[in-house]
Amino acid sequence: MTEDLEFSRPFDISRIAPEGASETITATAEECQAIAARFGVEAVHSVSATLHIQPWKRGGFRARGEATANITQTCVVTLDPFDSVVHAQLDQIFIAKTGRLAADDVEIVVSHDEDDIGYIDDDEIELGEFAVQALCLELDPYPRKDGAELPVSSTETLAGESKANPFAVLKQLKLKNTD
Repeated sequence: MTEDLEFSRPFDISRIAPEGASETITATAEECQAIAARFGVEAVHSVSATLHIQPWKRGGFRARGEATANITQTCVVTLDPFDSVVHAQLDQIFIAKTGRLAADDVEIVVSHDEDDIGYIDDDEIELGEFAVQALCLELDPYPRKDGAELPVSSTETLAGESKANPFAVLKQLKLKNTD
């Protein structure tokens, strides 16, 4: 499973005390290159996450924290590269793949969307992939560097087209054909 991940940081759940455990993870230069390819950006200079993992219900765990990536993106207006920082708040429940938790001789079935939960695999929680997915969701799909704006003439044309009746051209053609 972890061979295919760009940034794999399995965390052994046996390290989690009743009050929880803290973990800081950082990507290597090679991992940053692979993450840049996944994100579709020019470069990823660094990725790090700080998490606090604590027991949740009986048999589950909750990981909370923040992830940060320093990246170089291409501006959609000027096509110039620019540096930016991406932040993601992390909050995830991890349960056994069976989706069952124990609670005082009662079995609780947890029903979540698959996107809302993570799974404990071989007594490990995958923190790296969790952080990368959260950061990916925070990327601006149309990044602009500070001060980048469309030229005024382009803006006027776009505004004019949005107000024009899209059928006006057809009306003109119809009038020409009737003459």
